[in-house]
Amino acid sequence: MKIVGKILYTAAFFWMGAILTFISYVILKHRSDTICNNVVVLTGDSRRIAHAFNLVKSSGAKNIFISGVHEKALLKDIQPQEENSGSIKVFLGKQAKNTNENAREIDEWVKQNNISEVLLITSDYHMPRSIMELKYRNNSLQVHQYGVKSKFNRNFVWLCIKELHKMAYAFIRNFTKKLNFVHAIN
Repeated sequence: MKIVGKILYTAAFFWMGAILTFISYVILKHRSDTICNNVVVLTGDSRRIAHAFNLVKSSGAKNIFISGVHEKALLKDIQPQEENSGSIKVFLGKQAKNTNENAREIDEWVKQNNISEVLLITSDYHMPRSIMELKYRNNSLQVHQYGVKSKFNRNFVWLCIKELHKMAYAFIRNFTKKLNFVHAIN
C-alpha cells in the first residue's frame, strides 16, 4: 500500500506542477507583434471578434476568417456595429463545433486560398491547444498568436485546468493517430 500512496502522491505533484506551468505560460505569454494579411478568429467569446476587427483596422490586414460561426449567422450578426469591413474580406466558417474542427476548417481555408501565414486570435487560455491543433493539421502553416486576455480569477484558473486536460487529450489523440498512420504504412 505504501507504494500505491507514493505513486499517487507523485502523480498529484506532477499534475499540480503541470497546472501551475500551464497557468504561468498563459499569463506570461505575450502577443505576437507580427501583423500579417490573414487573421483567423475562433468563436466562443464575443471579445475575440471585436479584437479581430480592431486589430485588422489598425494593422491593414486584408482577410478575416471567423471559424465556428453558427450556421444561420450572417456577417451583420457578427461584425461590430461601428465597423465597416470596407476593403477587408470577411469569411465565415460555419462547419466547426469544437477546437479540432476549427483547425480543420482553418486548414481547408488556408489551403484553398494558398495562405502560409496567419494571425490566430482566441482567448489566452485557449491559445496553446488551438495552436497545437492547427500545427497537427498543417505543420507548415506559420501561426502568430494574439491571445485575448482573461481576467485572473477563480473562473480563469478552472478554465486553465479544463483546457490543460483537453490539451492532454488532444495530444494523445493526435499522437495515436500518427502511430496508426505509421503502423498502416509498415
